[in-house]
Amino acid sequence: MARSMYAGIVDVLGAEIAGGTLSAGSVVSLASLEERFEVSRTVAREAMRSLESKGMIEARRRVGLIVADAARWRVLDPQVIGWRLAGPGRDDQLRSLTALRIAVEPTAARLGAMKRTDQQRIILLELSQRLWQLTRDGLANTQAFRDADAGFHTTLLEASRNEMFIALAPALVAVASHPSRTVTAERIERSLTCHEAIARAIAAGDADAAEAQCRQLVTMVRDHLGVE
Repeated sequence: MARSMYAGIVDVLGAEIAGGTLSAGSVVSLASLEERFEVSRTVAREAMRSLESKGMIEARRRVGLIVADAARWRVLDPQVIGWRLAGPGRDDQLRSLTALRIAVEPTAARLGAMKRTDQQRIILLELSQRLWQLTRDGLANTQAFRDADAGFHTTLLEASRNEMFIALAPALVAVASHPSRTVTAERIERSLTCHEAIARAIAAGDADAAEAQCRQLVTMVRDHLGVE
């Protein structure tokens, strides 16, 4: 029960900080959290420690716990990304993630074509087909579709066998758990065509094609968002 309450406090406050309801410099006292959420001092303290570990709360001498400036946030933390995507900073977060994807994923796809395992080859091919099937079933904007997409991109990064790329996977695929606001049938078809081409190129060991197709995919996402 305490764990559930603690997680709930972290989620509420994290969203409020990311959304600007709690602005940088705001003081957050343990006593106020106890009263607001009707929890013990221990639960309130643990929640603050969690947010502090994400860079969103800092302890300042003679002041106490305050909301940290956004420049201090652990911006690769999937939970921080989720809060930003759910708030008014969604578009900026999508732009940042897309720029990171453009820098990383095409190279990961190239490495994947050279280093992927047989199991990763099978997973990529299967997930590319699952995305098509979910779309044919009218489930393109559902959690099942987003889970399959996240699995595809996670496997792609893992296939690179580059530990730095793999470490970025939670951040790069976090956006997959959030529904897109403007998904058209044409855009979905173009995206899935690229996913399938990437999977086939990696399966065939064609590094040039894997990189080119992946770059086409992430560039398409960038153009859709109007990102420069």
